Amino acid sequence: MKYRIFSRSQRVLLPLLSILLILACSISGSPVSTVSPQPTDPQDIATQPEDTEIVQPTVTSEVIQEPTVTSPGPSCTVLQNLNLRSGPGTAYRPPIRVLPANTVITPVGFAPQGIPGGTWAYVQAPPNQDKGWVSAGAQYISCNIDLPTLPAVPFGTPPPPPLPKSTQTSNPDGNGFCIDPDSGLICVGTFSAETLFQFQIIKDGVELNENNGVEQVTFNVKKDGEVVYTLDELHAAYCVFSGNGPCNPWTVENGVFKWSPGGTPVESGNYEMEVIATLDGDTSRWGVTFTLTLP
Repeated sequence: MKYRIFSRSQRVLLPLLSILLILACSISGSPVSTVSPQPTDPQDIATQPEDTEIVQPTVTSEVIQEPTVTSPGPSCTVLQNLNLRSGPGTAYRPPIRVLPANTVITPVGFAPQGIPGGTWAYVQAPPNQDKGWVSAGAQYISCNIDLPTLPAVPFGTPPPPPLPKSTQTSNPDGNGFCIDPDSGLICVGTFSAETLFQFQIIKDGVELNENNGVEQVTFNVKKDGEVVYTLDELHAAYCVFSGNGPCNPWTVENGVFKWSPGGTPVESGNYEMEVIATLDGDTSRWGVTFTLTLP
C-alpha cells in the first residue's frame, strides 16, 4: 500500500474545500430550517403560559319577562250628581246621600225592576265604601261591565212615602142648599194629609147621613178642567177615597201615590174639588180649588 503525503498547504485547503462543497449543496438543495432558540432566562419561562386555551364566548339566553297586565275590576262612573238610596227605586226615601259626578263606584248587584220602576245597580261607593242603590240608566252611570250579569241582591219594602201636601186656594162656590144661606144647611169640606178630603152636611150642629135623607155624595177631582178621579159615596163618612169612618188614606203602589188602585199617578199641581150632594131629592153643587205638592 502506498500512502500519499500532502504538503502543509494542501492540508489547509482540504477543509476549506469541504466547507465550500457543503455550502454549495445547501444552496442547490432543500432550504435549511432554523430553530429559534428557546429562552433560558427563568423569568421569561415563568411568564410564558404553560397551556394555551381558546375560550369560546358564552351565549346567554335571556328570557324577557312580559309585564303582568291586571284586568280592572267592575266599575262605573257617575255621569251626573246621583242619589244613593237604601233600595232600588225612588220609593226609598230619603236618599242616603248624593254621589257627585265623576265618582267611580263598584257595582256588586243588579235589579231589573225597581220601585216604582227602572233598572238599578247595587254599588259600593267611596270614600267609606258604603253600599246602596243607584239608577242604572245610561244617562246616570257608565260601566265597564254588563250590569244584568251581576247577581240579584235582596231588598226590603220601601218605607211609607211622605204625604202630599194639600192646600185649599179658594172659597167654596156653587149652588143649591150648600150655598143658599136660607137652606139652614152648612156644607163643610176638610183637607187632610192622610185622606185628602172629607165632606159633611150639617144641620143644627148635627152631621147628616143616609139616615137623615142624604142619598149620595159624588166627588169629582179635576186638573186643567179634566176629571182625573171620581167617586160616588153612599154612606157616611163621605170621604173622597171612601171609608165608613175613618176615611181611607191615599193609595200607594210601589212608592207612588195614585188616585185609585191601578189608577192614574198623582201629580203636583192645581186642582179643583167638586162635590155634588143629593139630599131628599134636592141637589147642590159645592166646589173649591186646591194645590197638591208631592214630596
